[in-house]
Amino acid sequence: MADLEDKYIVFGAKTRCSMGLRESQLVLNADHGIFIRGKAQLHVKDKESITNVIPFGGCKSPSNPDTAKMMALRGLTQGPLSFAGTFCMPALASGCAGACTPMITAVEWEDGSEFTDIDDEKALLGRCTLACAYGGVIEITDAGQE
Repeated sequence: MADLEDKYIVFGAKTRCSMGLRESQLVLNADHGIFIRGKAQLHVKDKESITNVIPFGGCKSPSNPDTAKMMALRGLTQGPLSFAGTFCMPALASGCAGACTPMITAVEWEDGSEFTDIDDEKALLGRCTLACAYGGVIEITDAGQE
């Protein structure tokens, strides 16, 4: 992934969340007027759930109310929360993954370009990450430039 670190990110870039069940992608509802290989480039403020960050299928985080509800319906107790997988793996194995709706509370993606601006915002790079309030870390796995 070292070659991805400094790549600019465009519409359709692939992403994953540490609490999600599948890979997803980034989208824009309106471009910023900057394109790479015919695809709209993103900046660090393009971080809104559903508008920019498409859900990851299901969510295995016990902090997600939908996952907690699924577990309660199956009679499972939460116990101590562990994002390292201690609690999440039994939840997933028992079919308790809840619906994924990324709950983005950050102001922007972390670690954007210090040298390139798009609409007065830092350009989004492959090394950038975004935190979900349910404990997931969203990262970019493909710049989308192909």
